[in-house]
Amino acid sequence: MTVIFIHGIGAGAESFHDVTPLVPGSVALNLPGWGDEPWGGEASFAGLADWLAGKIDALADGEAVIVGHSFGGMLALETALTHPGKVRAFVAIATSPAFGGRDDSFKTQFLAARLKPLDEGMTMPELARGSAKDLEARGVSEARVARFVDSMGALPEKVYRDVVRCLTTFNRRADLERVSQPALCLAGDDDATAPARTMEKMAAAMPQGEYACIKGGHLLPNEAPEAVAEAVNAFLAKLD
Repeated sequence: MTVIFIHGIGAGAESFHDVTPLVPGSVALNLPGWGDEPWGGEASFAGLADWLAGKIDALADGEAVIVGHSFGGMLALETALTHPGKVRAFVAIATSPAFGGRDDSFKTQFLAARLKPLDEGMTMPELARGSAKDLEARGVSEARVARFVDSMGALPEKVYRDVVRCLTTFNRRADLERVSQPALCLAGDDDATAPARTMEKMAAAMPQGEYACIKGGHLLPNEAPEAVAEAVNAFLAKLD
């Protein structure tokens, strides 16, 4: 069984550096624009789902299990809905089924918070160091923090801006009941970005949804890779 890991906005495939060795048959991919993966211009969830379906064709025998963190979990959900024959099952880690609130005010505030520092001259390496402060506060090892900072810091600013904008377009809440695959929603008990309660409701809305919660915040693959791998392996063991 091929298991494909997809990262969130920030660090690339390196986010799963300490997870994939613990999950048999797994490979972590960079999204377009990260690492050596070519950026195709303006991102959309539909386009990225097509990209991921192509990767499944190249790496797996017809179908794969997708494990996505945050933005990557949204992409896993999108691909499960739009390319159901390619996705055997998926795991959404620290993920919400839709972006934002009931109106555009949250979107406006979110974009300002994420992009204003860059507008004011901050560099991506500086932004990455700021994003890593939560990891440091949670006692994550220096090596893991350094991998996160190096990966996010190397991301071209234009790619970061584009994918942040893409994130704000996501809304599959009304489609959860149409998800045909087994799905695990894996939450962090101290995640303010994708709260555990939201993920529990997300799992309940899917016909074959499961919910699990582990200790940690939003960056679970960096904070608790062993616990993430344990939860993923337990889920995989239930598949036919």
